[in-house]
Amino acid sequence: MIARMFKCKHCGRLVKRNPRIKGSQRYCGRSDCQQARKNTWERLKIKTDESYRHRRLASKKRWRKQHCAHAYQYRYREKHPEYVSRNREKQKNRGDSDRETKVVKTDALLHGRPINCGLYALLPWDKSKMKKIVKTDALMVQLTVLQSVQALSPL
Repeated sequence: MIARMFKCKHCGRLVKRNPRIKGSQRYCGRSDCQQARKNTWERLKIKTDESYRHRRLASKKRWRKQHCAHAYQYRYREKHPEYVSRNREKQKNRGDSDRETKVVKTDALLHGRPINCGLYALLPWDKSKMKKIVKTDALMVQLTVLQSVQALSPL
């Protein structure tokens, strides 16, 4: 007798059907495939069952109240001292490499005279002037005062 086979919905492998499972089997017995099956079931249950959704939300709310987010990093650092020492060493090396380096909020406006109203040209900022460690995706430009409208004309 030829064993009945099916293709797993998660991993796509062709596997032998489990005779103890009634109905159509769609997932194999591997742990990641079973987790995918459970996740799919839960998403469908949350969409279709209002009372289940409310119980689930209440459960998550209780869990978040008991497990404060700020305590997670503290506990992680307590349990992983090698992470703490490696991070401190990296930060020290970053600070030693260049004293002109700003660590946080490199795109914040500097205190002093505010920008006056007028006509300005936006030019690419020279990245070689300063290293950035945090917030590297900030838009950096150099404002140059234009003396006349003719300066706006394209080259």
